[in-house]
This record gives sequence, C-alpha cells and structure tokens, in this order.
Amino acid sequence: MNFEELFAPPVGHHGTLNSKLWEGNERLKSTVRGALLRIAEDFVKFLNVPLSVEDLVITGGNANYSYTPQSDIDLHIIADLSNVPCDREVAELMDTKRLLYKQLNRDLEIYGIPVELYVEDRAHPAVSSGCYSIKDGVWLRKPQPVPEYDKEAVEGKTLMWDKIIKQAIMTGDLATERTAMKLLKDYRRLGLTTPEGEFSVPNLVYKSLRNSDRVRALQNHIDIAHVKSLSVQ
Repeated sequence: MNFEELFAPPVGHHGTLNSKLWEGNERLKSTVRGALLRIAEDFVKFLNVPLSVEDLVITGGNANYSYTPQSDIDLHIIADLSNVPCDREVAELMDTKRLLYKQLNRDLEIYGIPVELYVEDRAHPAVSSGCYSIKDGVWLRKPQPVPEYDKEAVEGKTLMWDKIIKQAIMTGDLATERTAMKLLKDYRRLGLTTPEGEFSVPNLVYKSLRNSDRVRALQNHIDIAHVKSLSVQ
C-alpha cells in the first residue's frame, strides 16, 4: 500500500479557486459574502467583549489554489486587541471563546464547507499567500500557484509522525498523548516561521495528518483519557 492510499494529500493543485465560493478568480459570491458577514456578526456578539472590528478576511486553502475536500473556510476577524480590557492573556480568551462557539455551532457550513472562525490581532497578521477582504471586496494578497515542495521529505516525516501518534494512543496515557499533540503543533509552528511558511515541510506534514483524521483521532483519545482521569469508576 503506497502513501497516497494511506494519507490524504496536504494540499491540492488547482488552476482556479473553489467554484463553490468564488466567481472566477476575482470575486467572492454574494451569497457566500452575505453568509460570512452574518456569521462574523453573530460571533462578535457571542464574544461579548468590546471589540473594534477593522476588517473581515478569508484566507487559507479556500482563498488559494491549494484547497482540498478537507479545507475549511478560514474566516478571520481583524481587530486591535491591544485595547481589549482583560485580566488575562487576550489571545487565550479569544481562542477559548472561538472553540466554545465552534462546539455550539458544529454544523456551521457554507455549501457543505465548514467555517472556521479566528480573531486575528492586526499586530500579528496570519501567514497566507491568499487573503481577501470581505468588507471591501478586494484581494489584500492575491493567491499564488502552489509551489514545488519536497514531497519525499513530507511523506517520510508524515509516516514518522503517524507512528508517534499511534504509539502515544496505544499507551492510553493522558500525559503521553498530550505531549505528542504538543510536539506536533510545535513542529508545525516552527515550519510556519520559516521562509516557506504554509508550504514548509512541517506544515504540510501536519495538514496531511489532519486531512487523514490522524490529528482528530489523537484529540479524541485525549478527550476520553481526560474524562476518565476526572471520573470515579
């Protein structure tokens, strides 16, 4: 059995943007734009914190030629977080609220594509070759053709991390599973800081594992082990 039969590809290679969302390669469909504006407004209300929204952007695979069947719609709410009054780390608060909103609205989709929401600090913009302003209806960064990458390295590292995930799950130990997840996410973050960014080997390895449900499997086992650790049998 070869790699392609075991794992989903980390990125797609397309000559046009996703036709479910885009009119040609230039403009977001009006129905999609309207839905994203409503979702963003609902999410900002849910946050229930004073937030001055500067822009709403779509980025990630579905704003690029690299989308796959597993790609979400990455909807980023751009704001100045330096003025948000909070007695703890603002980014942590926003991420916690984001995950809670996701749990409450787990079936939130546009034309069958899940919507993933983020609050992005304008001082720390996301790394992506494609970034489209929903508010203004213009490209802030136009999508670029998918570059060549070291396919052999991606396949080799994906197989290595797949073994690590399987071994962590087999232990049934919560600390071991959490450590494996943390190491994998740290590995991905390291790749995003390199010049290759979203097309770095670590990020493509993570995407392949995520698209093949390996990351979800590990997270499910972490959740189960966590509940067991708090329960009395």
